[in-house]
Amino acid sequence: MKIIQSKDELSEIISQIKCSGKKIGFVPTMGYLHEGHLALMRESKKRSDVSVVSIFVNPAQFNDQKDFENYPKNTESDSEKCRNEGIDILFLPEADKFYPGGVPDIEMKIPHLMKNLCAVTRVGHFEGVLIVISNLFHIVQPDFAFFGKKDYQQYLIIKEFARSCGFGTEVSGLDTVREPDGLAMSSRNARLGQKERDSASLIPRAFRIAGDLILKGEKSPGILREIMSDVILSSPLNRIDYIEVLNPENLSGIESMKGDVLVAIAVFVGEVRLIDNMLFKIQE
Repeated sequence: MKIIQSKDELSEIISQIKCSGKKIGFVPTMGYLHEGHLALMRESKKRSDVSVVSIFVNPAQFNDQKDFENYPKNTESDSEKCRNEGIDILFLPEADKFYPGGVPDIEMKIPHLMKNLCAVTRVGHFEGVLIVISNLFHIVQPDFAFFGKKDYQQYLIIKEFARSCGFGTEVSGLDTVREPDGLAMSSRNARLGQKERDSASLIPRAFRIAGDLILKGEKSPGILREIMSDVILSSPLNRIDYIEVLNPENLSGIESMKGDVLVAIAVFVGEVRLIDNMLFKIQE
């Protein structure tokens, strides 16, 4: 596995790979890798000739400096995991080299996908995501890029960004990988103490209850939100950022649940913000 820190060096290697006609798979991450990230790497290995992983905690996508500073890091362990998965290139840029003049003062938007959820409660977050993805896609020139559907809104935004900007990259979303109790795997889980971890288990419990209600014929998004809220707030450590019931194609609100329905939530457990979602198929 090649470990590269320089954008110019990576660009040169990518040019050689492209000239050889090989397909490139790409998994962009912010590190502190877990089984969810490894699942993306394995999919890249299946579908690509060369697999590239980037680890870069992108300052442009944090609207809270404290959150940026506290984001967990373990480069040595991450590198070993990439090596064990057979990754060909690990890109480890430093922020001052990645953004040599500082974070660019530009704003990219996809308005119809950035009108709710994390786009509202984390102002500037997805604009920062698009800045880093634009840079990375230009450098890596991936044929395939792999993202987890835990960050469902991000997946939709990047998929539309790649399509509308003509990157020629097929953006694939993989199902969320979960802990044994159903909590979505996240690098942020490492910041949870035992009490916070116990409180976080109410999130998958709320989804299970939501699923049971839907099977019994519940059609009201409002009732679903209310019951899930009651479950999550049964711990005083939990604070709800949002609970939304949406159309999974365009993230628009719905008045009655039918067909495919996305239930998306964000919850602060202590000081740690966790997101999750589930897709339900409602029988009409």
